[in-house]
Amino acid sequence: MKESTFEGVGGLKIFTRSWQPEGKTRGVVVIVPGFNSHSGQYLWVGEQFAAKDLATYAIDLRGRGRSEGERYYVEKMEDYTDDVATLVRTAKSENPGLPVFVLGHSAGGVVSCIYALDHQSEIDGLICESFAYDLPVPEIALSFIKGLSYITPHTACLPLEERSFLPRSAGCRFNEQ
Repeated sequence: MKESTFEGVGGLKIFTRSWQPEGKTRGVVVIVPGFNSHSGQYLWVGEQFAAKDLATYAIDLRGRGRSEGERYYVEKMEDYTDDVATLVRTAKSENPGLPVFVLGHSAGGVVSCIYALDHQSEIDGLICESFAYDLPVPEIALSFIKGLSYITPHTACLPLEERSFLPRSAGCRFNEQ
């Protein structure tokens, strides 16, 4: 596994991880974690994809994991998608001519879909896992939260815990009971 950073929108350092196959690479997967996640939660996944001859790249979205930025705040959605675009360009330049797939989890699936709509010619496929397409809150509460975000955009409305998971190789069990 290789760790690196690049300069994202607004000069923020965006953290990434990547895995390269030992044999001949047959494709590329770019992973976009959800808002309460980071690339470190994909260590096992990256290893498994690389073992199947897929070069794998994972991003810590701005404000998440080891990327810079205010936690749970983004000026506009394009900041996320521009960061994903930079990682996809990097992955393509390191693996020229290979098919590239973007895998988005949860809210990362939303970011990935928006990215894919704007960059259809740059990828070969989109995979959404546990896609976050709806918030399970009453419409009136959602309207209040949206209005509040215009008045005080840096105020947290919902408590979200930052969690850190270890890869399977560390001996952890993931819902295997």
